[in-house]
Amino acid sequence: MYRLSKLTLYLAILLFSCTRMGKACTHVGKVSLHGKKVDVPESPSEDLSDPAIPYVLTKPDRAWTMPDELKEISGIVKMPGDTLLAIEDLHPTLYFINVSQEKAVIAKKLSFAEVAKDKFDIEDVTMDSSHMIYALWSHGVIFKITNWKDKMQVDVDETTLDKKNNTEGLAYNPFSGDLLIACKNESGLEGENKSTRAVYAYDVASRKIKDTPFLVIEKKELDKFASRKVDFYPSAIGVHPLTHDIFIISTKGSKSIACFSQSGVLKGFEILDPELLPQPEGICFDYKGNIFISTEGKHGAAAQVYEYAWKK
Repeated sequence: MYRLSKLTLYLAILLFSCTRMGKACTHVGKVSLHGKKVDVPESPSEDLSDPAIPYVLTKPDRAWTMPDELKEISGIVKMPGDTLLAIEDLHPTLYFINVSQEKAVIAKKLSFAEVAKDKFDIEDVTMDSSHMIYALWSHGVIFKITNWKDKMQVDVDETTLDKKNNTEGLAYNPFSGDLLIACKNESGLEGENKSTRAVYAYDVASRKIKDTPFLVIEKKELDKFASRKVDFYPSAIGVHPLTHDIFIISTKGSKSIACFSQSGVLKGFEILDPELLPQPEGICFDYKGNIFISTEGKHGAAAQVYEYAWKK
């Protein structure tokens, strides 16, 4: 009954969202939420009347202190119940973390690659609707991790992106079924400014990067929206499960968060508190739309993961 009530609430939220937009939802597929298959509606309009970043990012609703082993925590995925999936920069390892208490505990670890050096720069992790796990190396390499509950199988895909692009953000996009890869440095676009950033879509069926960027981030657009000069270096990316808005975090330069529509319209931008989030490098959502942000530990402090309730 408990799972059914959550599913009912989820569907009610979807219906309410579509009603507010004054148009019917168009079915584009199904996703799995806690073992239930539910319809996914079309992406919302470009309506900017509601706050695009509906979270109070200065006041977490919950916080967890990470173990020392995760001091350089990067990518995170909220799994059902009290489990958080995470990776850290130094080793190609999946960490399944129990967050039932304020101090998080590593419940399980799975190594998915052999490396000859300590620092490997694994930058992000995501999970698709069929519970397939993908991890991202900063050199544009994707690790596809299947059957991880039993006899784990790992496929490695090189992409057209490389270390010049410095691929740091990875997210599953339920609206398109692609993976989104955010480049921290070079956009790969000829003739673009050095400050231009790009997000590319990775087609999981063809196992290739699509030629045209999914999203192009122009510094001048951010400057105008923020009414100040902004340095933006994407370190994490996430897709809201209900609005389908794209959230991107920058940790180098201006610690900030930007929100874009599926069609690339900049809808919101906020500067983050560097005291609370000294090095934010992970972002994800739960099925209710609450946002989770991880920050590495700095100056002797432990790494943290914060949860912020969706103020819909």
